[in-house]
Amino acid sequence: MKTRQITAWVVASVVMSTVFTSCKKEDTPSLPPIGGYNSSDDIATTNLLAHWTFEGTQNELISSTAPANTYGTVNYVAGASGSGQALNLTSGTVVYPPIAKINTANALGSYTLSMWVNVKNNKQFFTSFFGLFPTAVGEAFGNLSGGAETGQFAPSTTADTLVLKANYKSLMPDGSFNGQDNRPDPKGKPPVGVFKGAGVWSHFVIRFDPTTHKLQVFGNGQSIGAYDDRGVNTVALNMMVPCQAVIGSLASSEIGFAKAGPLPSYTAKGTFAIDNIRMYNKPLSDGDITSLYQLEQAGR
Repeated sequence: MKTRQITAWVVASVVMSTVFTSCKKEDTPSLPPIGGYNSSDDIATTNLLAHWTFEGTQNELISSTAPANTYGTVNYVAGASGSGQALNLTSGTVVYPPIAKINTANALGSYTLSMWVNVKNNKQFFTSFFGLFPTAVGEAFGNLSGGAETGQFAPSTTADTLVLKANYKSLMPDGSFNGQDNRPDPKGKPPVGVFKGAGVWSHFVIRFDPTTHKLQVFGNGQSIGAYDDRGVNTVALNMMVPCQAVIGSLASSEIGFAKAGPLPSYTAKGTFAIDNIRMYNKPLSDGDITSLYQLEQAGR
């Protein structure tokens, strides 16, 4: 009799526990979508060719490619969303070997490059955040890159003007090159290509669309303007390959690009923090760029 009573109590306890657990799960509210997405990883999933999160690793995650070399001081700080980790450079650079998905001539005919950056102006040097540089490149700039004219202004203790720069360089059928940038003008009337992003974590996106010939730059989800339309000859990017991803520098012989020569005097190895680099092979819509900013800002 006692055995039957104990068994009955055990069964009842399990049932009540199951009911309680079930109710608890159903009562837990889920976060509302942003722009129709629950996670930043849901945006253009099939078009995401390369992704760096820096969560305890410098590897590119989709290919699991590790750096070939690092230079200067490279470590970690708190991530852009306030949680996780971000890569931190002090006169530093990280160079990768060729990554298959972004190492063919037409891999990025159109593209979107997204990243979070925390950088101060320095009144001295241009700062390159990220780029793809041909192994045999003969100069500092490569196939594509994103950086800032940090030499334009002195450093400040508060968020101040940051002049963002996008570069595109395509191999033409006749063997010549079409080199373009977004032509920021911080001293224009009004200034173009600038936003208040220096010294704080900011979301930086470059979008190239060959159908419109536009090379556009976004800061914190909004277009920052500049001379976006680069003309009818600025068509699908035709890259020189093999090419290598580089964080924190333009190409130079100092970091393994033998034909590029020494790093030009107008730039230096990077001093900044960077997080969540994404490389897509399509021009994301304005709405998706805003959603990406908001989702990553929320750590989603």
